Amino acid sequence: MLTVNVPHHAHAQYALHNNLLSEVSLPSDRPIDDMFVFSKRVTPRGKITNQHASGRCWLFAALNLLRLPFIEKLNLPTSFEFSQSYLFFWDKLERVNYVLQIVEHESTRGGGGAGTGAAPVSDDEVRPVAPEALDGRMLQFLLKDPLGDGGQWQMFRNLVEKYGLVPKSVYPDGAHSRNSRGLNMVLTKKVREWCSHARAGRLNRQAALRETYTLLTRFLGKPPREFSWEYYDRSDTHQRLPRLTPQKFYQEQVGAPLAQYVSLIHDPRHGYNATYGVRHLGNVAGADDVKYLNLPIERLIELTQASIQANEAVWFGSDVGQALRSQSCVMDARLFDIEGFLGVRFGLNKRERLEYGESQMTHAMLITGYNEDAHGHIDRWEVENSWGTKGPGSGYYVMTTDWFRENVFQVVVRRDRLTPAEQSQWDQAVSREHTFPPWDPMGALARVEVV
Repeated sequence: MLTVNVPHHAHAQYALHNNLLSEVSLPSDRPIDDMFVFSKRVTPRGKITNQHASGRCWLFAALNLLRLPFIEKLNLPTSFEFSQSYLFFWDKLERVNYVLQIVEHESTRGGGGAGTGAAPVSDDEVRPVAPEALDGRMLQFLLKDPLGDGGQWQMFRNLVEKYGLVPKSVYPDGAHSRNSRGLNMVLTKKVREWCSHARAGRLNRQAALRETYTLLTRFLGKPPREFSWEYYDRSDTHQRLPRLTPQKFYQEQVGAPLAQYVSLIHDPRHGYNATYGVRHLGNVAGADDVKYLNLPIERLIELTQASIQANEAVWFGSDVGQALRSQSCVMDARLFDIEGFLGVRFGLNKRERLEYGESQMTHAMLITGYNEDAHGHIDRWEVENSWGTKGPGSGYYVMTTDWFRENVFQVVVRRDRLTPAEQSQWDQAVSREHTFPPWDPMGALARVEVV
């Protein structure tokens, strides 16, 4: 029989029996209200959005980034939003096509291929590869959750450059974009059926895509091909933009230079100043695959600060569930004292948490400000979330710099903020050796579950 000598801490034991750990481990001397003050914030400040019961955080964060200069350009109310549901519709359609292409390829020749997230292969590297077995890890991983709501910055760019944008008033959220479980359940059943056809060599992919489009229109409504947009500006003056297509609206009215942004990660498992990718991480077949430049965390902090100073918000990916108190809208590694309360020690560092499944990217948001302490050091950051307006920050969150270091894995900034050496490194193609498998933590944001 295993025997363990357990110290008796009666008061702590009773407290934990009758209260949540997050409550009893919250130190009473940690101030919260004063944390919602920042020495630098980007303007204008958009009204907080709400992704509801969906995993569309990456779309919300990216569209919130684009709307800030657009609000300023057209003198719009700060409540303006681009339609998240519009891109959500096309992402689902494109992702069905993307997954079916992968399964067709993996089931016939094996390996990767153009437009499937594989690293490029030179002619002298081409060699016969056996088809992926149905019970192989690759296919089983793809089939487990082929159509999650999550995504990456490059996937957002793929959609916008192909389909454009529309205002939310033109294509608003509906019941199934706000709560995507039913839509995902139906599409996942169909995709798995079509994958079985692909394995048997009898998939009619065009027919599958036509059926997908029909299902999407029933769940989400038919997306506009042409529209006119009428609105009141901040001066309460009526404005009209007639005869627009989503592509024309994006190119002529919004004009956001998405190609000028680069995606940076902090992945301490691998060498810095090199590009990395994730196999089969994408949504639009034939478009650019997801690519990262790996840099030290202090460099990500420097580039984020420089962007805020230039009045540019920063899209970022993090492990949001770590040291988060949602009712206080605070992300702070010192907010909870679980170790002190329980008398335990959590010894894994950031690298080890990635290696042992303790941490991964789970949520995308915007960094919109920071606060410098009396010594000129940044101690906290303002974060624009997409979980509605509850809490002391009315939907804006606070993230401490300690939390940034430990739980932020990715930021997106303009390319011209990089040094010439970093720009040259970004321009390098991702090698086969630097291509992670689909289940790697650096691909987790595209697999995020419904919140």
